[in-house]
Amino acid sequence: MKSDKKQSFVMIGIVFLILAGIMLYVSLSAPRVYDNSVGADSKSAAAYTEEEEIKYPVNINTASEEQLAKVEGLSKKDAFAIVAYREQIGQFRNVSEIQNIKGIGETKYNKVAPLLTV
Repeated sequence: MKSDKKQSFVMIGIVFLILAGIMLYVSLSAPRVYDNSVGADSKSAAAYTEEEEIKYPVNINTASEEQLAKVEGLSKKDAFAIVAYREQIGQFRNVSEIQNIKGIGETKYNKVAPLLTV
């Protein structure tokens, strides 16, 4: 009888160890969510979620393609073109230079200019 109790306690211990291992694995493999609004400045904070809130005005010299595409009035194609232009020509000296990009005419520029900065 003592042997049966001892065997039961060993089995219960093994089950608890397995459950603890599973819980540890799940907790360490879960995706991490970072809050960029607490103690981080906008230049060093990386975008960890697609739900990142855009802070206006958006700097066209430092914004990523994803950030630019979220600006109301700019498409993904426009955002790609702005980043490509910036990589080829260099930093924008003023926001009006985005009119040099094909697809961004006066109408679109007038709509997005108040939302952008350099």
